[in-house]
Amino acid sequence: MLRLLALALSLALSACDSPGMDYAGIPPVRIEVEGSTFAVRRKGPEAQAIRLNREYRKGAMQRAFRAIETGTGCAIRPDTLSGDPAMAYAKLTCTGS
Repeated sequence: MLRLLALALSLALSACDSPGMDYAGIPPVRIEVEGSTFAVRRKGPEAQAIRLNREYRKGAMQRAFRAIETGTGCAIRPDTLSGDPAMAYAKLTCTGS
C-alpha cells in the first residue's frame, strides 16, 4: 500500500510547476511548442522554462528555447541556454526594456 501511495505521489508531482528560488513568486506564462507545454518565467535579463508534460522525444531543448523567446518576447543571448529537457535557463536580450 505504501508503494502505491509513493507511486501516486511521484506521478502527481511529475507535472509540477515548481520554480527555483530565484523565480519564486513570479507568475508563469504557459507556452506550447510542438506539443510540449512550458511554464516560462522572466526575472530581469534571465528566464526559466519548466516543461510541464512528460515526454521522451528529441528536441526538448530547442522547444524550450522557442518557449522562452515566445513567452518573454526577448531574444536568447547566444550560448546562454543551459539546463536539461525538464528545466532550462537562458540570459536574454530585450529591446525596449
